[in-house]
Amino acid sequence: MPEQLPEINDKNRFDLWIRLGSLVPLLALGLAWAVSPELRGSMSEGIDLLWHRDLEGLRKWGSSLGWWAPLLTGSLMIVQAIAAPIPAVLVTATNSFLFGPFWGGLYSIFTANVAAAICYGLGRGYGTFVTDTLLPKRTIKHYEHFFNEHGGKTVLVARLIPFVPFDPISYIAGIVRMPFWSFFLATLIGQFPAGMAYSYLVQEVDNPPMFVVTTLSLLAALFLMGWYLNRAFFKKTTSGPPSTP
Repeated sequence: MPEQLPEINDKNRFDLWIRLGSLVPLLALGLAWAVSPELRGSMSEGIDLLWHRDLEGLRKWGSSLGWWAPLLTGSLMIVQAIAAPIPAVLVTATNSFLFGPFWGGLYSIFTANVAAAICYGLGRGYGTFVTDTLLPKRTIKHYEHFFNEHGGKTVLVARLIPFVPFDPISYIAGIVRMPFWSFFLATLIGQFPAGMAYSYLVQEVDNPPMFVVTTLSLLAALFLMGWYLNRAFFKKTTSGPPSTP
């Protein structure tokens, strides 16, 4: 008698969709890169400017893209998530220059959430096979410890506290199988304050005195928020908030 195939339940089906959802955008980017020399040239230029932290170059690059700008800056947001430690704030700044501080900020938050969801899907769908390739083992153990001790609130707090690398947390959230919609919502809520703040801040880059004052005020506000969250969420535990390992 032939062996019966294992039953595909809702959980397994959802995991399948997670795997596909994390791979399809990357495959689409890879295919576009392979078949379109023009797109490959534009993306290569954008990635190079990101790597060298060239904000003025990114502004000029984005302005030259025309109608392709949203697609390519969104692609850059995904690339920077996979190729950490390129800072996402540079893509946020580019979107702010192109679309204005409000719509550019919202678009940056949306694309950053998509990028985080892809990292989550890679972690959940492919586990340590992916993370061992992309992250140092010390980083994996560091954030796994926080998830084991603090649970899902690690995602929300890490997004709110400035300068905490978030991409490793996205991978680990997938590995520990944090519910996807809880992860997505915590990421969206957590990154909203800083995402909008950075988008408005970059508008003052051509006005150095105002830029310095606004930057210091923003950093002070974000650090105070981080200090409060540290006390609120981690005061009863032996470890502090997530940080750079």
